[in-house]
Amino acid sequence: MGLFTLTADVQAADAQVAKAQVAKAQVAKAQVAKAQTITLSELQQQLAEHHLVRGDFTQTRTMEMFSQPLVSQGQFLLTQQQGLLWQQTAPFPVKLTLTADKLSQQFGDQPAQVMSASDNPMVFYFSHVFLSLFKGDTSQLMEQFDLTLSEQGNGWQLVLVPTSAPLNAVFRDITIVGDQHINQLRLNEVRGDNTLIDFSHQRTTPAALSAEEQRAFQL
Repeated sequence: MGLFTLTADVQAADAQVAKAQVAKAQVAKAQVAKAQTITLSELQQQLAEHHLVRGDFTQTRTMEMFSQPLVSQGQFLLTQQQGLLWQQTAPFPVKLTLTADKLSQQFGDQPAQVMSASDNPMVFYFSHVFLSLFKGDTSQLMEQFDLTLSEQGNGWQLVLVPTSAPLNAVFRDITIVGDQHINQLRLNEVRGDNTLIDFSHQRTTPAALSAEEQRAFQL
């Protein structure tokens, strides 16, 4: 009996040791995962490393008044210094250029319409919120949204809920998904409409603007 009792005690002790080791490994794993979680400041720093990003976009706008979504496609150019160049190619050409103090919109071959903040403060306000979203400028976004950042697969997801007017009267929430770049932007409106923008073929070269791109930012 003594031998069997001793064997049972040893087995119980081994089980407790194994259990403790598993628990310790789980804690260590959790600590590593916590250490790897990206912060808002790290996200902004990561996105700011790219002084210039080019790519393609597909925008899908779903509206309650239409049975089918409205889909548009084109190319974009984002630079930290000059701003955003948004060139829609389908279903019809539209070029939008946004800088720190000007907004230009051109339909096809028609003359471009250029405005400043004093011309239309509300349009300019929403345009610069969109530019901050595009840049992942979390310091600016924190002034107007509650931000929730989480990991998603190999990337991250940032959910923004507007905290004051006029944004909270228009948007229910905005979600940005990305990794090294922003890959998707979803805007959910209070009235039920939503816009989904998927970005693809993103690249940081060529690093210099072409002569045509430089002219586009000279508003």
